[in-house]
Amino acid sequence: MTLKTCLITILLLFGSAANALAEEYDVDATTGYRMERYRAPVPSSIPQGTTITTADAKELLSSAVFIDVLPPVGLGADPFDGNWLISEPRYTIKGSTWLPEVGRGHLTQEHKEFFSRNLKRLTNGDKASKLVFFCTADCWQSWNASKRAAQLGYTNIHWYPAGTDGWQENGNTLSPVLPVNFLDDTTPPLFPPEASVYLLDQSGNETAIGKVLFSTDDGENFGINVKIEGEVFSEQFLSMRPFDCITDPKEWFCYLQYPYPLNNTISSLDLLDLEYQLLFILKSPSDFGIDAWNGLYFKLELAQPQVLVGTALSGDLNVLQSPPAANTRPIDLIEFIDESAARRFPKIIIRP
Repeated sequence: MTLKTCLITILLLFGSAANALAEEYDVDATTGYRMERYRAPVPSSIPQGTTITTADAKELLSSAVFIDVLPPVGLGADPFDGNWLISEPRYTIKGSTWLPEVGRGHLTQEHKEFFSRNLKRLTNGDKASKLVFFCTADCWQSWNASKRAAQLGYTNIHWYPAGTDGWQENGNTLSPVLPVNFLDDTTPPLFPPEASVYLLDQSGNETAIGKVLFSTDDGENFGINVKIEGEVFSEQFLSMRPFDCITDPKEWFCYLQYPYPLNNTISSLDLLDLEYQLLFILKSPSDFGIDAWNGLYFKLELAQPQVLVGTALSGDLNVLQSPPAANTRPIDLIEFIDESAARRFPKIIIRP
């Protein structure tokens, strides 16, 4: 068989395989990419790459570049500053980079350049670097992104089709992540340098009560400096001590400063030191004094990138009368209940 005949045979075989894949999985026969309906059953293999399991992904975690390509929920990238306008947080495999919108079948020139330059940045220009592409289970965008990286000349591609679903189902934890800026390729911190603190009433109206300054050294742990203050507070002398209170004919919200040392450090998975600086005591205007039995604790969550939302839980804060053991947090939320529907301020929000 001549060389020419061999090449023709290979091309015919490749074309037959591509057409078979296109017929079975609705892949575009011309481009080789899935062009729509990206959440659907996927093939068992990837051209010019290796399909891996969760066990394989765990082994690669310390040596490969993990790239999450899940498309974000929101309005896309801001054309002026490149920040992604997303409405739902993304939790992914810790240490992964989130490159949205690079797994679609058709990419604009700007998205092609975004993908290409970030692959170059993440691999330091080494096209033999190990790359792991994923999103969720049954996600064609990770398949497309793997294939696209191969076409850009990368030679050590791993495709993890189970994605974050499979990772979590196998007992592994996920961490919040923000997408890479579309224009300057930086990753914003999970918490902003400075955020305002607002109480939200039952109608969603905001009352400003202070600020939080965030600082970080490693991108995961953040120092905090909390200042609860503002014109909305009035100083009240209750039970032989001063309190800053938001007064109302029906219910007073009085700020309770945590009286013991804190590390003043949080992470995306540990917000206790911030929660402990958002304690309140409820008081009826007709009561003579104030009782920490009517305590209020705002349980926080990262509702979306750089935005924390807390739900008011009611419980007894008299436990704070005695100093806790070193490096412990004495409030037991098992004993607190969600009565936010009955509260004047059922929520707290911290945002830029």
